[in-house]
Amino acid sequence: MNEQPELNEEVKGFRRLVAFLGFLALLISQFLNFSKPVEDGVVFPPFSWLGLVGLVLFLASQLIRPGRFWEKISTRFIFPEKVFWIAAAVSLSVLATVAVSLFGKFTRVNYIPILTIWLLSAGCYIYALAGGSLSHTGWISKIKNHRNEILLVLAVTLLATAFRFYKLGSVPRVIDGDEGLVGLFAQSTVDGELSNPFALWENFGALYLQAINLAFKVFGVSVFALRLLPAIGGVLAIPAAYLLARQVGGQRIALITVILLAASHTHINFSRIASVAYIHGTWLVPLELYFLLTGFEKRVSWRTAMGGILLAIHFSVYLTAQVIIGVILVYMLVAFLFLRPWFKSVFRQALAFWGGFLIMIMPEAYFILQRPDLFLDRLSQDGTFHSGWLANTMQSTGQSAVAILFERVVHAFMSLIYYPALDFYGSSTPMLSMISATLFLLGLVVALWRTRNPAYLLLNGYFWGATLSVGIFAIPPSADSYRMLIALVPAFVMASIGLEHLLEMFGLSWKNTRVAYLVSTSAVLISLLFFNMWTYYGDFAGQCRYTRGSVDRFASYLGSNVKTIDNELPVYLLSNSLYFYGSHGSTDFLSQRRPITNFPDPIAALSPVSGETIIASPDRIPELENWAHDHPGGKLHYEYDCQMLILMSYQVR
Repeated sequence: MNEQPELNEEVKGFRRLVAFLGFLALLISQFLNFSKPVEDGVVFPPFSWLGLVGLVLFLASQLIRPGRFWEKISTRFIFPEKVFWIAAAVSLSVLATVAVSLFGKFTRVNYIPILTIWLLSAGCYIYALAGGSLSHTGWISKIKNHRNEILLVLAVTLLATAFRFYKLGSVPRVIDGDEGLVGLFAQSTVDGELSNPFALWENFGALYLQAINLAFKVFGVSVFALRLLPAIGGVLAIPAAYLLARQVGGQRIALITVILLAASHTHINFSRIASVAYIHGTWLVPLELYFLLTGFEKRVSWRTAMGGILLAIHFSVYLTAQVIIGVILVYMLVAFLFLRPWFKSVFRQALAFWGGFLIMIMPEAYFILQRPDLFLDRLSQDGTFHSGWLANTMQSTGQSAVAILFERVVHAFMSLIYYPALDFYGSSTPMLSMISATLFLLGLVVALWRTRNPAYLLLNGYFWGATLSVGIFAIPPSADSYRMLIALVPAFVMASIGLEHLLEMFGLSWKNTRVAYLVSTSAVLISLLFFNMWTYYGDFAGQCRYTRGSVDRFASYLGSNVKTIDNELPVYLLSNSLYFYGSHGSTDFLSQRRPITNFPDPIAALSPVSGETIIASPDRIPELENWAHDHPGGKLHYEYDCQMLILMSYQVR
């Protein structure tokens, strides 16, 4: 049998390029064909010729043999392996972007092929920069060498999982209106604009909403499925925060950080509700910054590229990505101005980061350019400048813009350590306890003192960038208590640094006396663990404080009650100006959109038939009780919110 001669690297590069062009032409023909309506009677779809060209090119790549002509052609710049894979990454991302625009015109709803091509572009870019450094044997060796450390982090992660998944579907016992809306819009991603994974709804990425809808498909439309993604995000924050904290301060600081985070009552709460998606910033941002920082410190471009790729994906999850891109831009600018020798040494890695970001952001950027109103949605509603709040406040108070914004930044900062976490929570306790707040303030000073260290510069940028963004660009002030969740991870890293520094100053450092260090640290962490568990599961979860008040909570009970009705007959709500159907999305989500008729008139004007259900809001329960007494035999049900009677239903006999 004749063996084919082995090709030199230059000819291999040329063959690879021709084969890729054939593959790309074939892909383009498929996307073009599926972007148009199917016409009956057509033998060959309109772009079949392009697919044929692709097949010919792919076949031709197999026929190329060594020769001077091909070797001369192969010396051009496009053929080296790294350049080829970067070009392939750009080509695939451009193709995904074009496909998004084409599918949108024909209202295609299955975007899985586009997502596949988009993620392949990320894989090509990482492969171009990593080369052979991603060997699995290297990873196995690292795992073996750090086995005990990994087991410790795994133990903390399992503890965090227990805190976040315990009675996930029933604690808190109601859902608020925003959670209901998230659930409703997640279900709407099967068609329409939100079937595009790069679309936005109130700065929630459609890709994230589609992931919630996938949970509905697997677990059914339920409160548990609605809250599953936030709970998973809360768990992922533990290893992600560990990696970043370890890179900044070492293993001990990293371990203390994740124990604080795992037990944080605020982090637990926002891991258990779906109203806002700031919880995902507590794992995505640390990962993005970890890859950026390790890429800089190790001079490894694929790591910084991974950070840029994750940041681009983050844009399809929630608006926290907008804050972090600003933080990283300012970080690199400050490093260029004040740490220039160091920044020059990592300039290639910085370019790799932005390269990964720009390649992966293309489809999302196309949507943003098409619908800038949706990208700026939260700024328009809750933005300091866009909403007109700053101008109105200046007029009403007579203060300057600088004074007002300074107060806003201070308020955002104090939301961590002073103001109670009320919005989307209902706790009378700030985000940090007194002890963790004290340690945080100590660590804040230490971190500022070490700012000339690139790792600490990034840590300070992470915290202060988040704080300034919340304070300057977002309203109302009451919302700071949950928006500052984006700064929670760096705050806990600083608290860990503060504890480490405090023990060192007292002569109880790890180097001097490990027993005293372990006893002191354990005492602080166990105390904080009990405090946080009591704050969330004792003082909050057992009470009825979640949401903004009885009207919000009634809407949730109304939806849950209507879902239990075992017939399809009409349901009436004895309503008034406060309690009425249609005020909160939670009702429609929990009832699975069952229609409810508001009835504000006296019940005497209602003539229900057998099987129909009448529900009374709290203000009209006595009215329904009296009517039920005069029309006995029906099915009566009372619903209590802790000790308060919040709903009564009566199914007519």
